[in-house]
Amino acid sequence: MDAYQKQVAQTEQALIEQGLIVEGEEGQAQLAQIRRSVLNSLVEQAIIEQAASAAGISVTDGELETTVQESITAGQGQESFNQWLTENNLTLEEFREIQRSQLLASKMIERVTALVPTSAAQVHARHILTRDAAQAQVLLEELRGGANFAALAQQASEDISTAANGGDLGWFPRDVPLMPTVVAEMAFSLQPGEISDVVESDQGYHIIKVEAQEENRPLTPEMVLYVRQRAFEMWLDEQRGNAVIEQYVDM
Repeated sequence: MDAYQKQVAQTEQALIEQGLIVEGEEGQAQLAQIRRSVLNSLVEQAIIEQAASAAGISVTDGELETTVQESITAGQGQESFNQWLTENNLTLEEFREIQRSQLLASKMIERVTALVPTSAAQVHARHILTRDAAQAQVLLEELRGGANFAALAQQASEDISTAANGGDLGWFPRDVPLMPTVVAEMAFSLQPGEISDVVESDQGYHIIKVEAQEENRPLTPEMVLYVRQRAFEMWLDEQRGNAVIEQYVDM
């Protein structure tokens, strides 16, 4: 309870100082969300610690001390570090426990995601995006009439992040962040050189062309990190679903 109350108070104070907490009912809803988030974080921490104990995984005093000293060095020395602790209402022992929890979580992430593949089936695709359904049909007819896809994307696509490169989405696997699921699914249903019908997402209307496919292409470092995070989140959700959790905090 002490840890919960302290983390809630620290989070609230930080957001208030940044002017991110509003007045009235909306502000009360924000504070309630903060309390839920802190409680969820503590529950997840407990789940990870229990799973680590069952797996025989721990953090040695040497590992912890190395991390603490790295933090002191990064904070430009002991005096600055002590000032930071005071400003954040933390004792050195509390800071050490936070670092121990983070190190333990890192070890569990490594264990859970050790067998996550670093390659996957991928496609290289382009798209044209417009927010006008009628315009999308006009563009599709132009493509069916032989218009160059990349040139038309440069001219007409409303996706400013890809238009200049001819709508190039690069290589991506089926489960890719920040891309509408319907776009990824359509891309994987096409053969190289094929152009889709108009596909609607919450971003607008897409026309997709697949340039190439590979069944086992190495993932980028960013995608490997994303896949590992997803795998750990799924593991944590499963652990939480199987856990017996008693909540004594009134939200």
